[in-house]
Amino acid sequence: MASRSYAHAVGRAASQAALTSAWLAARDLPPAKRYLARSGAVVASGLGYLATPDGRQSYREIRKDLMSRHEQPDTQPAKDGPPDFTMDKGRALAIAGSLALTIGVTLGRRRLQKHWLARLTRDGHPHPNRAMAVRAAPVIFAAELAVQIINMHIPSSKQD
Repeated sequence: MASRSYAHAVGRAASQAALTSAWLAARDLPPAKRYLARSGAVVASGLGYLATPDGRQSYREIRKDLMSRHEQPDTQPAKDGPPDFTMDKGRALAIAGSLALTIGVTLGRRRLQKHWLARLTRDGHPHPNRAMAVRAAPVIFAAELAVQIINMHIPSSKQD
């Protein structure tokens, strides 16, 4: 879902960075504490998202849009052939580019995390996953912010 403003994009990127860092840092904990920490991070992130007016508004708009699609009668007369399909090439290119960037960022981030974790473990750090999570937070924030800003500029499919 695209952000509505730059402030919202920064907030979503910060939220994603905090959630991912907490998830990574929890690897050093025993299983019971790890499950508790990860569950708490997910619940806190969800509550934070629902507490924002943009989050509630976006959910309502999505639900309203989905409901209106199901309620619209089929206005085209029945044809014997397949239905006409048109696609905006600019929108398709923007979506493909955004998807490629998201996949590339995710794979690159994971490779960097593995590299950092291996180095921290090799150097004998007492809590390598926590240190890696601290290092990864700014990278995750920057990558997510880039994706959010690009998604803000993808043209909407709605006819306003």
